Amino acid sequence: MISTRIKFLDGIRFILALWVVLGHFYTLTGGIKFYAFNTVIQNILLKPIVAVYGFIILTGFLMMHNYLLRETKEPANSESTFIKFYLRRFFRLYPLYVILLFISFFTFKYISACAANNLIFFTGSNVTQFGFVRSIIQPGYLDLGAHILLLQGLLPNLHTILGVTWSLSLEMQFYFLFPFLFLLFFWNKNSLKIRMPIFILTCSLVAFISPKVIHHFFTQHHLPDYREPSIILYTMPLFLVGMIMAAVKHKKLNKLYLFIVLVVVMPFQLVLTNILTCFILILLFLEEIESVLPAFIFKFLSFVDSILSGKLAEFGANISYSLYLIHTTVISFVLTIVISNAQLFNNSKPLILITSLIITLAVCLCICFLLYTFIEKPFILLGKNLINKISLKRKATANQEVMRQV
Repeated sequence: MISTRIKFLDGIRFILALWVVLGHFYTLTGGIKFYAFNTVIQNILLKPIVAVYGFIILTGFLMMHNYLLRETKEPANSESTFIKFYLRRFFRLYPLYVILLFISFFTFKYISACAANNLIFFTGSNVTQFGFVRSIIQPGYLDLGAHILLLQGLLPNLHTILGVTWSLSLEMQFYFLFPFLFLLFFWNKNSLKIRMPIFILTCSLVAFISPKVIHHFFTQHHLPDYREPSIILYTMPLFLVGMIMAAVKHKKLNKLYLFIVLVVVMPFQLVLTNILTCFILILLFLEEIESVLPAFIFKFLSFVDSILSGKLAEFGANISYSLYLIHTTVISFVLTIVISNAQLFNNSKPLILITSLIITLAVCLCICFLLYTFIEKPFILLGKNLINKISLKRKATANQEVMRQV
């Protein structure tokens, strides 16, 4: 029987969160306008979006994995299963998000000014390495309302309040669809052989065509375009990769479907996304492929698995969500403080940068631990208690109905 917790994913989540932090730190300090690394490091730092794609795959995997673990107690076609799923997602993600959203809204001008001044310090300009001017325009209450409803990914003309949350809006689109997708996967096994490949191909075709169609339509009508992959049409294939990985691991789907989704989806992804996906697949099915691997490679991969499954990885996984949400704010604030004391570092920009990075990571880890302990965990527990009460109430109602019939 498959374990309820696939521990190596903890380490993957922590690494992906750190990747996003380092990529954004690099951008907020000028990126290639300040310092260009060698090609490999440069590609990694310039593409934190790959880490987001990794989170998308893991989200698809974990939703399917947890749904399959609970399917005997929570039938997929039950109304209460839908309700419980949405409640779990709400209490896991929304409370911390909305608290940080309001903090970001009321400190927006200060943090934005800090970010712009930091860029000017390192590069002499407030233009980012991607050619965008750092905006310091205060978002309005309509922008705040859209963010509260997690619609920012669907409304590209909004002023962003907490920049990284476009991906959270995307996740919410997926969470809304997931229970229906699960039923689509498994409601009729007789037609699965036809339905699944068609669905994979359709999603991949839509993901390939829709950015071009939407871009053409929006530019023709002088409307703001979707710059980020912030709508489900663009990224559904990656969610599918994760979902099918989990279904195959649980032996609910044939490995052929995993082969099909990889062949159809991955050729259109970035090289780093493909490398990351292969790495996850190898560790996920390490026991199954042991017989075809040289002994020393298997031992090495097992060692990597153990590192990614350790206590540090578990800690990193626990704080990865809050780390993702707060890091850009912390980066801007820490850089401002360190730059204001530049004389302590002989006005050495490299030394200021390194010191700021160390302080940023330390501050982020401390704050995230506190956020997880005092906000995330209590609300997760509150959600579990509420779901248990709903379950007990439904059981009591069902028992009363049985007694009436007797």
